[in-house]
Amino acid sequence: MDGQFIEIQIPENNQKLYTELKKKYNPEGSNLRIYQNHLTKTLIEFDNFCKDHSIKYSLAYGTMLGAVRHKGFIPWDDDADIFMDRENYEKLNQLMRGEYHELTPNLSVAMGIRPELWSPPYAYIDIFILDKSPDNLILKFIKKSAAFIAYSLVKARGRIDDKSVVKWRKIKFWYAVIPFAVLASKKRWAAFMNRVPFWFNKAKSTHYKCFSDARAVMKETYKMSDCQNYSNVVFENYKFSIFFEYDSLLKVTYGDYMTLPKHLHVHGIVEGLDIEKFKTSSNVK
Repeated sequence: MDGQFIEIQIPENNQKLYTELKKKYNPEGSNLRIYQNHLTKTLIEFDNFCKDHSIKYSLAYGTMLGAVRHKGFIPWDDDADIFMDRENYEKLNQLMRGEYHELTPNLSVAMGIRPELWSPPYAYIDIFILDKSPDNLILKFIKKSAAFIAYSLVKARGRIDDKSVVKWRKIKFWYAVIPFAVLASKKRWAAFMNRVPFWFNKAKSTHYKCFSDARAVMKETYKMSDCQNYSNVVFENYKFSIFFEYDSLLKVTYGDYMTLPKHLHVHGIVEGLDIEKFKTSSNVK
């Protein structure tokens, strides 16, 4: 299955709808479209790097959904996501060079709560690492809970350091976390969070979770068998890697994923960017 090309057929009625959505949210020349082009260029750089070093990845979350439903970015989306299993991520990690984790002269990895692909002047492409989730219910609960708590402590400590705790939307929850977050630095909490994915990895596991993301670790569990085989799919007129069992993965995350949502999930990343800096870098060649 690896290397096989998945041909997505979009019904004619949907094509007309998606064209209208593109005109509304990300027409050519709009700030969002300029930024999406920059993300595409970054994805191409990453794809070439992975091919050169025999590293496997898959488009993930909204980027996977965009490839299947729109053959490109969801019209209102302003970030991109990638899945890597732990084995392939460690191969990537070994190839990072220098203080800024450089992969190529035009591509680096920013190490935050989760790794992000970085290309100047800015990029926001998350790498979601798939780690083993124990089949044993007690071990599964312990690992999932520890990951969520660690993630929360890292976020809360960061908010304390930035003096922006009051801006957090879930104030009641985060104020409950603050007394514990102050007991260690953000770096120490992050080190703890990065150890949790390795807990109980010798126990029997038939599923993956993304332990570096609070939402994913609480809600989404993927069959390991659905994350073994890779194919290629068109995304923004380029072929990128995708798990062959993308349908099962998308149903876990979105349910009826071909139906457009009633409420749009917009990150608002573009609003805080100087889009003029992207007008030359975003020209996809």
